Amino acid sequence: MDDALRLAAKGLLAAAPCSIEMPAGTGKTHLLAAAAAAAAADGKRSLILTHTNAGVDAVRKRVQSFGVPPALVRVDTITSWAFSLVRSYSVIAGVSVTAVPDWTYSDIYLAGATKVALSAAIAHVHSISFDYLFVDEYQDCTLVLHEFVLALASAIPKAVILGDRLQAIFTFTGPMTSWDDHVMPHFPPYEMDITPHRWTEHNVALGRWLLDIRPHLKEGEMFDFAAHSVPGLQFIANTGQTTVGSIAHSFRNFNESVLLLDKWPNDVAGHASRLGGTYSVMEDISGNFMRRQLQDLPAEGDHRLAWWFACFAKECIVGLSGIDSVVKTQLARNKQVTHYTRKGLEPILAALDQLRLCPTYPHLALTADIVRAHPGLRVYRWEAWNDTREAIAMTSTNGEPAMDNFSRVRDRLRRTGRRSENRTASRTLLVKGLEYDHVIIADLNKMCDPQNLYVALSRARKTVSVLGRTSQIELTHS
Repeated sequence: MDDALRLAAKGLLAAAPCSIEMPAGTGKTHLLAAAAAAAAADGKRSLILTHTNAGVDAVRKRVQSFGVPPALVRVDTITSWAFSLVRSYSVIAGVSVTAVPDWTYSDIYLAGATKVALSAAIAHVHSISFDYLFVDEYQDCTLVLHEFVLALASAIPKAVILGDRLQAIFTFTGPMTSWDDHVMPHFPPYEMDITPHRWTEHNVALGRWLLDIRPHLKEGEMFDFAAHSVPGLQFIANTGQTTVGSIAHSFRNFNESVLLLDKWPNDVAGHASRLGGTYSVMEDISGNFMRRQLQDLPAEGDHRLAWWFACFAKECIVGLSGIDSVVKTQLARNKQVTHYTRKGLEPILAALDQLRLCPTYPHLALTADIVRAHPGLRVYRWEAWNDTREAIAMTSTNGEPAMDNFSRVRDRLRRTGRRSENRTASRTLLVKGLEYDHVIIADLNKMCDPQNLYVALSRARKTVSVLGRTSQIELTHS
């Protein structure tokens, strides 16, 4: 840690309780970790909470890089910390929970955890366990989350709130915390110099431009990309999918990461499919696409298992056009399909027929492996394919419902993080906090709200390619 960072970290600690707003790529995670390290150097212990497991992983790595002893820092998601309190003190919380959390009940966990944190005994435990409380990405806090944080801060008063209002894109989760009305009265603002660190070794001009345009990204403002000349930034008039494809395939250095962004899940999957599986779809953490598939999973012994698998495979793989409505109808009727002529897909038809005749979950997993290994087929929903297959394989072993096993698989992802992909298709909501060498915004006209547009632009370290019908958009709240 250099002297400037150490000084900034100590200044932040001295100002606690306080709040600080830092734009994307300006070293917020680095400063947070440095503050925890500075606290540890004085023998003080920190509790660091954020929203996502990706955020937890990023903070942990930074803290470890500063050599902070594990005994002097605890990093977790806000909801996981709440769940652990509710599970340990269910009577105080007034909430009964299962061993594996169901995150659709997050607000219930948080409300119960607030009661636990405010109880005298647990407040005392928190106060003697931690000297500092850090909460990151506070712009995404609902009022329920905010009340839980206030309960923690009553026991750990040296609290530091970090965030950025221009990255508040999770506004669909409930009534949101207002920085002016809810944060500042409890955590006074702390000011410091801002530097676009993310772009230092990649594209300094792009990083400086992203800071400069922040005041202009407001509802009601007109923003024209054609009026901005910045190295690494290009606007391209979108003439259809061919344009998206030509840009997406233009990045030849496969050691560099490329992110293709669109607004809606079906649009993202459509891009990945049309790009022939060269880009992999990032699924939402709850796995809603996979859950919808598993809701229709037939029981073992039901011949429709082959029909279900054929439908699922077509949603994840490029090259299965031959498994058409005729084939699927025959499978649904428990009829043979190997007599159909589907050039190159004869082994797939044979595997589907075998699954129809032996409709078990172990045989389904075997069929999935056969399909995956077949030459000429490209999986573009790797995450969905692997996690769904694993959940079904677990069910064949432990006999528990596939949906329950799927929850276990996804909960593990929350804790361990995603596998990195160099070519990713996603929505803005799923990539906040992440960074890529190159970003492609597939349709500017769908990114007209300031927060989503800023988050999309600021994911790129080197270049941003913006496609749209027109270079000018009116910024509105979506």
